[in-house]
Amino acid sequence: MTPAIKGVIKKGLYRDSLQLMKLSEEAKNIPGVLNAAILMATEINMEILRQQGLLTPELDKASPDDLVVAVKAEDEEKAEEAIAKIEEMLLKTPTGTGLEDMEDVVYSIDSALQYMPDANLALISIPGEYVKDVGMELLRRGVHLHIFSDHVPLEDEAELKRFAYENGLLVLGPAAGTSIINGKAIAFANAVKRGEVGIVAAAGTGLQEVSVLLDRVGLGTSQGLGIGGNDVKEKVGGLMALTCIRVLQQDENTKVIVFISKPGDRRVMTKILKTVEHEVDKPFIACIQGTARYKIPPKLRRRIKIVKGLHAAASETLRAVKPKESKQMLKNITKTPAELLKTARSIYIKLTPRQKYVRALYTGGTLMYESLLIYKQLLGGVYSNAPLDEKHRLQDPHRSYKHTAIDLGAEEFTRGRPHPMIDPTVRGFRLVNEAKDPEVAVVVMDFMLGYGAHKDPAGAMLSPIREAKAIASADGRELVILAHVCGTRNDPQNLQEQENKLRNEGVYTFPSNSLAVITSALIASRGRVNRRKLQQVYREYVGG
Repeated sequence: MTPAIKGVIKKGLYRDSLQLMKLSEEAKNIPGVLNAAILMATEINMEILRQQGLLTPELDKASPDDLVVAVKAEDEEKAEEAIAKIEEMLLKTPTGTGLEDMEDVVYSIDSALQYMPDANLALISIPGEYVKDVGMELLRRGVHLHIFSDHVPLEDEAELKRFAYENGLLVLGPAAGTSIINGKAIAFANAVKRGEVGIVAAAGTGLQEVSVLLDRVGLGTSQGLGIGGNDVKEKVGGLMALTCIRVLQQDENTKVIVFISKPGDRRVMTKILKTVEHEVDKPFIACIQGTARYKIPPKLRRRIKIVKGLHAAASETLRAVKPKESKQMLKNITKTPAELLKTARSIYIKLTPRQKYVRALYTGGTLMYESLLIYKQLLGGVYSNAPLDEKHRLQDPHRSYKHTAIDLGAEEFTRGRPHPMIDPTVRGFRLVNEAKDPEVAVVVMDFMLGYGAHKDPAGAMLSPIREAKAIASADGRELVILAHVCGTRNDPQNLQEQENKLRNEGVYTFPSNSLAVITSALIASRGRVNRRKLQQVYREYVGG
């Protein structure tokens, strides 16, 4: 019996990427189906069909606005039956929204507030162009906002936040991937302990990284407020950063405040730090990524610390909360420079002379950005789809060049697809392709656990990891893979189980992103980095 591949194009039919991912999984369970994919015909999705052997000549004619169905079945009859069944599934009420499991569904803000009259927080996840109208109506009714939506016009964000700022309300986001409010995870967040550290973050995975590291040394998070990366731009003026810092200053459960941000406009960052100097009396740790330097008055330097790295922010926070015990407690999440060099040496002696490049494949944009900053100091320029310098922008984001770090959550990879923290398919294909390059020495990957993320991100990558390692082995070389699993034992995926799955496949795991990145640079350079520079990077990004 010869397997048959069939495909159809559904013109003018749109379904959300999460709905299509769920439908694809359901389609694979249809009797006789060997593989199936239902997706919008974007460039990245068509490439995935091609790599899976599902791209038929008919489907190759689809445009990005079309929905395509591809099926590989045991025979022609089974394929035709599966296509018909999938077309029936597409005509039903869209699944994957969670609404189908609810007893009561509301369709307006009025009915929602009648149904939940005490509600004071709304999560908004709609197309960006509609956010301002919905958000403003909720704000006028005294409801705080967490805006998960991205592509919200900057002027709309500024208008929403000015109104909220003037009326004592919070607007978290837009593009706020993570918050932890009164112990409840919002969107992508981890199951961390409650405690004395309040976090304000203009970087979603940055909030996750710091809250997880604090959890692993025994500290808890009082509130984790994700304000969105645009908040620290001049047009918005840091309005929610200021509001959230003031809220945490007044919160009796918060003993230390941590602020996390990618580079913002200098005047905004200066205004935030001036506010902290004059209005905050709690220990304050600012993790400001990038090359800009900010001065703190000498008399305040014991209370206010500025660091560059996420791990360093956790280290300084621990020192602020438990100064006497911090040195011992940090051993749970830290390796010394000497230990990193020893690990790197044990690895790079196994490599061939041609293997000299790092390929970092990230699902978390903040972690990817941190890796670029570290690599710049230890390796020089690194190519990326979101580079520090435009001269290092990849000509084609789907093809690596020399040292490369990729944000797989960027728009070119998520158009018509779920975020890679939810669906690891794109990264799996990318890993296998990297393994075919004989000059690759080491691959770095992050694995983000928590609510909203894939139910088994490590398990989903085991097959690509095995395939990638087999490709390298057949070519007489070893493919080194380093991983950082950002999560806790209480996350739905369980930190220990995820790390064990990776280690069983020969993957090296690290407690933080910065430790994995530094080690990868040491491997690629065969340890030939300036020791003074290594100590400086370690101090800035790990906090030793």
